[in-house]
Amino acid sequence: MKKTFFVLASITILSLLPFFNSQFFYTQDHIFIARLQQMSTALSDGHFPVRWAPDLRFGEPLFNFYAPLPYYLGAMIKLFGFNYIWVAKILFILSSFLSAITMYIFCRQLFSGRAAFLAAALYVWAPYRAVDLYVRGALSEAFAFIFFPLIFYTALLLSQKVSWPRLSFLSLSLAGLFLTHNVTTLIFLPFFTAWLGYLIWQRANLKLIFPFLGAIILSAGLASFFLLPAIFEREFIQTKYLLVGYFDFRAHFVAFYQFFSPVWGYGASLWGPIDDMSFQVGLVNWLILILSLGLGFILRQNKKLLIFPGFLFFLFFLSIFLQHNKSAFVWEAIPLMAFIQFPWRFLAISIFIVSILGGVLAEHLKNKLFYAALFILTIGLNIQFFQPRNFVEDSFFDKFLNADSMHRGMDLTKDYFPIWVKFDRVEYFPTPRANSGEIEVSSFEKKTGRAVGEITVLSESEIEVPITYFPGWEVKAGGERINLSEPSLQGLITFKLPPGEYQIDLALKNTPVRMVGNVISLISFLLVLGFYVKFHKIA
Repeated sequence: MKKTFFVLASITILSLLPFFNSQFFYTQDHIFIARLQQMSTALSDGHFPVRWAPDLRFGEPLFNFYAPLPYYLGAMIKLFGFNYIWVAKILFILSSFLSAITMYIFCRQLFSGRAAFLAAALYVWAPYRAVDLYVRGALSEAFAFIFFPLIFYTALLLSQKVSWPRLSFLSLSLAGLFLTHNVTTLIFLPFFTAWLGYLIWQRANLKLIFPFLGAIILSAGLASFFLLPAIFEREFIQTKYLLVGYFDFRAHFVAFYQFFSPVWGYGASLWGPIDDMSFQVGLVNWLILILSLGLGFILRQNKKLLIFPGFLFFLFFLSIFLQHNKSAFVWEAIPLMAFIQFPWRFLAISIFIVSILGGVLAEHLKNKLFYAALFILTIGLNIQFFQPRNFVEDSFFDKFLNADSMHRGMDLTKDYFPIWVKFDRVEYFPTPRANSGEIEVSSFEKKTGRAVGEITVLSESEIEVPITYFPGWEVKAGGERINLSEPSLQGLITFKLPPGEYQIDLALKNTPVRMVGNVISLISFLLVLGFYVKFHKIA
């Protein structure tokens, strides 16, 4: 076990060396720093489950819609005294190292240890992994790679022997992906379904449908505190910011030659076939595919041996097809796919499948020199990509950590604007103000999901509070709940009060769908815990 851990750490560490620099580096997305800070702030304020980011402009329901698991983990790491920059670095490092471990564990169930090591190396050294780490800075997507092999592995275990612990293990793995990255979940589910179908066919056991379905239901239950609000309260956010303009999927299909091109860049995905970033599958990965085809030709007489690699080839070319503009009719026919935004995100599936094929190849070709050559090529051809464009001073991140900067909306996306925000120009003010009438504010204190203050209303007033309205916000004045007025043009909470002195209390309450989601998650967690206590060993 120690030897395995050492080998996987050795394989992975070279791809992560820039993260150990005293400085962080520039990527396309640094908002994960602000998300980490907001998650920690919310938890320290006692807000759980975290749904609200209090300092993004006037507050936004970020974690009601944005999968929170990596950020919960980041908040735990922060407790050990790391600053937010190092918390982010540690999360990226974990994403690669844990991906190598889960890929090894899955492929070790299928192949020998040497084949599993090669599969793990292919998985962490694929060029698209470098894109996520050093170009895009896609923290959540990088973390999602941990769950692809883990989910395939736990489904394989369940198909081999149905038991409550194995069903729970698959449920936890699926729930982990649900809570890590929404888009990657959409991308992965069709391929996961195909994997379940393959396992049912391989075992010639239609009854496996029931434990598989049970695991899926239980996983959705575990994640329902997030999934139900994310689905049923989506109508309360301006999804246009997720789908139009630059984020229209039609602008980001991959030209066929780009899958082979070794050209590298640190820019953006652009309209048309000329882009400033790479969408290559990887030269060594194409070599793996070619050699696998050759192996298939050699073994063509043994139909049984060809079924599994043939299935993997089908999944791989499906993932490639969905990135090419010839698949536009599929994207148009399934409106939900528009939320994927960038078809090249299916490269995550492509490299996952190729890595498994690398294990198949290593399992059947026993020549040690050939195996060593594949290992050397995997790292040698790709190491040039695993480096950043440039490092930046820590002060670069101040705008993502400073509350005043975040209140002004500096470089923040508009992904989860509530529908009541009529314009996005931020005119920030820290305390309640009167849109009509006259008031005096003695005190006002905001925390995540809660605000209290003392106000003297001199004449009947419509009061605007510096908190974005979203369903669930309630206001009490003098201990009595009051009706809210139409939110202001900036989407802020407003209400009317007659003359008098008031203690006002604002709180973000659970809506019925959030309450149901919380209860279902709690029940599901208790079920899994009960299965573990009763069957504490995975059979």
